[in-house]
Formats: sequence, structure tokens, C-alpha cells
Amino acid sequence: MIIGALLLLFVLLTLLAVRMARRIQNPPRELEPFRRLPRQIGQALETGQPPHLALGSGGLIGNEAALTLSGGRILERLAQDSAVGEVFPFVTVADPVALLYARHVLQDACHRQGVLASLPPDRVWWAGASPMAYAAGLTLLLGTQPVATSIMSGLFREEAVLAGEIGQRYGAHLIFAMPEPGGAAALWPFDPNLAVGEEAFAAFPQGEIPGRPSALLLAHDLIRWLLIAFLAIVALGFALRG
Repeated sequence: MIIGALLLLFVLLTLLAVRMARRIQNPPRELEPFRRLPRQIGQALETGQPPHLALGSGGLIGNEAALTLSGGRILERLAQDSAVGEVFPFVTVADPVALLYARHVLQDACHRQGVLASLPPDRVWWAGASPMAYAAGLTLLLGTQPVATSIMSGLFREEAVLAGEIGQRYGAHLIFAMPEPGGAAALWPFDPNLAVGEEAFAAFPQGEIPGRPSALLLAHDLIRWLLIAFLAIVALGFALRG
């Protein structure tokens, strides 16, 4: 009985949050990493230095798939915009299936822009199989290949601090979207405005305002605060009864 009541309450809170999120005209916060992304793509086109995207040490099979695809959505937009000026991004992966996926996204974007023949074959790097080997591969790339910006989104943990430090040392503009708490904690000193948790899944598609949270993300926020308020009220009620 109690479980059924809680499930009903959760469904009602979810519907209420979605309805409220769709009615919000001015969101309470912006996602700073995604708001900066178009400006960094423009800088890459102006300077001729390619952007870099690190998809993390995860793959596309199992529980890691969602984390890798969170960076894959950024790759789709990055490849489409940068292919206009034939400044093709570098992509580093740690999984063979993710390598094929990243290569397909780049080729598809270049095909749409009619520049597929100009795409170099070395734009997708397999940096290493283990997390530490992958982080070491990132430091090698950022130390030898000048890039306008380095974007990290995917499965990262504490080893991400190595890539963040080397990118900062060589002057690359850093953008982080970390669905994994360990990676977010490691990279927070480099950028306190990084996208954390479910925010990393909110990379904007074509035609959407950069940095503007979607209704779904706002619904997540509202559900969280509604649940916190509900638990606080329940706890207060038990305290007053006691």
C-alpha cells in the first residue's frame, strides 16, 4: 500500500514537473560549457587549429554506452559545424566500437557538407585501452598537436586530471561535460562551471539555443526539488508528532 502510494506520488510529481518546465520562459540557470561551444568552434575556424573531443575510456556496449553517447552528441554538432571550414576535429577514444562510431559521425558530417574527400584519415585516435593509458594518450596528443579547444565528455574518472592539466599547460581552451562524478571532481579545479551529471546529456542539437536547458532537464531539476521538499515535510511531520 505504501509503495503504491509512493509510486503514485512520484508519477504526479513527474507530470507536474514536466508541465512546469514547459511553461518556464527564463530558465533558472544556463549550461556554461555548451554556451561557450559555438564560440570555440568559430575560433577554430578562424585560426585553422582543429578542436579536440575526448570521448572517454568507455565504449558503446553495456552500462558505459550512455556516457559515451553523451559525448557523441557533442561530436555530431562539432563535426557538422567545423566541416564547413574543413577544420576537422580530432577525436580520441579508448574502445574499438567507439572508434568506428566517431569515424562514422565525422564522415557523415563531411558528406553532408560535400568535403568527404578532404577528411584526413587520422582524425580519430585510439589513445589506449585502459583509463590510465587513455589519459596518457590524451597528454601525448595535446602535447604534440596544437588544438583550439579541448572538449572532454564521456566516461572519465580521476585520471581526467592529467588531460586537463596538459591542455591548460599548452593553452587549449577547455570545456568539460562530466556525467561521471569522479571525473567531475577531478576537473572541477580547472573549470567550476563544468556540466555535471545529467547536464552532460544536454548538449544542444542543431537549431537549439546554446546553453539553454531543455524542458526535460528542467523537469529533472524540479523533480529533485519537489522530492526534497516532500521529504523535508515528512521529516518535519514526524518530528512534530514525536
